[in-house]
Amino acid sequence: MAHDVRVGDAGWFVVVNPASGGGAARRRWPELARDLARRGVAFRAAETAHPGHAVTLARAAIEAGARRLLAVGGDGTLHELVNGLATQQCVPTPEVLIACAPQGSGNDWARTFSMPRDPATLADAMAAGRDRRADLGLAICAAPDGSERRAFFHNAAGAGLDAAVVRATPARGPRAVAYPLALLGALARFRAPHFDIDAGGRRREARCLAVIAAIGPDCGGGMRLAPDAKVDDGVFELVAIADPGLMRALRLAAGLWSGRAAADAAFRHDRCTDARIAARPQAEIEADGQLIGRTPLTVRILAGALRALDCRTTG
Repeated sequence: MAHDVRVGDAGWFVVVNPASGGGAARRRWPELARDLARRGVAFRAAETAHPGHAVTLARAAIEAGARRLLAVGGDGTLHELVNGLATQQCVPTPEVLIACAPQGSGNDWARTFSMPRDPATLADAMAAGRDRRADLGLAICAAPDGSERRAFFHNAAGAGLDAAVVRATPARGPRAVAYPLALLGALARFRAPHFDIDAGGRRREARCLAVIAAIGPDCGGGMRLAPDAKVDDGVFELVAIADPGLMRALRLAAGLWSGRAAADAAFRHDRCTDARIAARPQAEIEADGQLIGRTPLTVRILAGALRALDCRTTG
């Protein structure tokens, strides 16, 4: 799928993930395309054909002159688009404006940034082109073959239970149902590793369910694990969730989406610009809901490294 519209500094390059949201991205994209055309917004679009394709599409578009990128999908599609942006060598990342049409299953970043689901409203925001700065994270970990893996993340990266839940969540189907069921199943089977955590030089050891470096307040389709996290303050909220035992963990799970659980004594919150996380035994790692490797994990904040479409209403 492509549209013959020349893309330069004023145009948008649109990456559509046809699998996002159980096909919602493919179904809703034509309506957004019509709304953009009605407003005279230049764009070119391409569909992803396989995992990782959005990385190469975004990188190639920037090399061809695109300076505005839109992901039509969810956090996974945006994760790939951001990694394409962050690994290209043409321009500094803040010179490229990014946005997301929230048609995925989680949409945590889009929710935090008030990206409209309504195509006409999003088209208005894209036509206006206002921007705001946002932080970006870098995760360095061990790839499955033992080599070093580097991945950028726009929302959160963590080791432990969160990665186990990602692995247990079906790729298709409504996340609002699938993710809580996967969480309950993973809690019943998961054995908390012993973590060694160095948060900006402050070191501690504990048996934890998960350790998560959060840029935004939500992850996993609306779980408010880091309610005080700000996307533009230049620091992570590092959330370490101590193992409270299965029965208490199940009770806490009910408060994950409201943010109540994050205030429990099992949750420790630190603010830092970098952290190193090791685990015995090794723990799997996810970034923006994508499995990327295993511990040890090093995370670093890249303050203000993203320029995001500003969809906030002005009064």
